[in-house]
Amino acid sequence: MNSIAIVLCIGFIFLIIQSIFITFCLRWLASGKRKRDKEFAILDAERGQLIEMQSALAREVQDAKKLANETLNKLRIIGSEAHAEWEDVTKKINSVLLEVDKHSGMILEDNLSKLAMRSMSLEKIMKDASQINEKILENTRKAQKILKLFDTNVPNEEIFKEIQSDKYLEAKKLLSDGIDASAVVKKLGLSMSEVLLLSAYR
Repeated sequence: MNSIAIVLCIGFIFLIIQSIFITFCLRWLASGKRKRDKEFAILDAERGQLIEMQSALAREVQDAKKLANETLNKLRIIGSEAHAEWEDVTKKINSVLLEVDKHSGMILEDNLSKLAMRSMSLEKIMKDASQINEKILENTRKAQKILKLFDTNVPNEEIFKEIQSDKYLEAKKLLSDGIDASAVVKKLGLSMSEVLLLSAYR
């Protein structure tokens, strides 16, 4: 009887302990489930945020691609317009250069022609000046001879020597033959004063 009571007491105690253990386990499982549910809720919220961020990034990437394509198209248009403008400017510059080259050639040719004409004119002037200078020197020599004839300080013998030169002798001969003084001037190239002086000394 006592043994049965002891066994029953032990069984009852064991049942109480088992009940307490089961209750504790159930509470622990319930708290773990709540904790897991809370963590899952947090994970779901974070996953939702990640999905939203991914969608936002995808939209931003799409917008960036669209903007890049639009910018590229604009750059292509600007590049084609710039290339066309560059070709037009190049054509205009080449045309201007050709025109300048043509005009410069014409101007150079005209200047060379003018320079040649001026050079020829200058040569003619120098030639005429040389001839005039020679005539002046010749006339000066003749004038000196005439002045010498009228110079009272010059001896008569020297004057007669001057008169006896070839042209003067020929002039005297022509005058002696009755040739007019103007004809003698033309024929011998003497001055009228020289011929008249020779005529006076005949």
